[in-house]
Amino acid sequence: MALAEAGPARVVRSGQKDELYRSGLRSAAGSALHSLAGAKKWLEWRREIELLSDVAYFVLTTLSGYQTLGEEYVNIVQVDSTKKRVPSFLRRAAFISLHTVVPYYLEKGLLHLEHELQLEADGARTLQSNPALGFSSRTLIRNWIQRQVRELTEQQKKTALQIVYVLKQFIPLLHRLHLAVFYIHGTFYHLSKRIAGIRYRSDVQLQTKAESEAGMETTPQPGPSEKYDQGKSYWAPLPLHFVFGRTETHDSHTLRPPVLLGMHHRMV
Repeated sequence: MALAEAGPARVVRSGQKDELYRSGLRSAAGSALHSLAGAKKWLEWRREIELLSDVAYFVLTTLSGYQTLGEEYVNIVQVDSTKKRVPSFLRRAAFISLHTVVPYYLEKGLLHLEHELQLEADGARTLQSNPALGFSSRTLIRNWIQRQVRELTEQQKKTALQIVYVLKQFIPLLHRLHLAVFYIHGTFYHLSKRIAGIRYRSDVQLQTKAESEAGMETTPQPGPSEKYDQGKSYWAPLPLHFVFGRTETHDSHTLRPPVLLGMHHRMV
């Protein structure tokens, strides 16, 4: 199978589709928790439910050796730095960790640290927890941060608070800068994929079909009924995995029916 470098438009559309379905999964999981445990528990565990939903999505697709729904939609596959092999299991696991787990702990760590430094600066400590901190005082992160903050001098606490503020401003700026670099060079849409060394390639033999599905102008191709008339099965080579949902639109492009979106090309 001939593979070519996936264009930026395909990579962007793939990321958009993945984000669309991850958002739906997070919303469904949050709604289930809200119905079962109530609004208070949902507010306390909301961020953790989103994390588990994202991890589940990538474990069932990327880590298992399948394309994500977004990658399958635009017909691209992940490759390593050699551009000839699919990423190894460890490389895919590193990408998932960098893309989901690391941002979660970084966000929570900065929130806890800022909260503790502000309490120390005000000279007061309260047992009330901030819902945005998630696990409240039960978290190992917060307990470890509390011990470290108590050992700092007043000047060190002020410096640390300034550093936290700079980091909270710098991280979104870094993501925007990385996105600008992507639009210039056309590779590594996500920072986590750049660190993990994961690129994208597309099947040039199916490029016309994929562009037609994405709404691009191409030369008319034979439909499924014509291919069946020729004695060739159109969907036979593809393993079928059912994904429940409904047809939606995104960026003026109609998504394919749920059954078709459940067809994955196994990467390994």
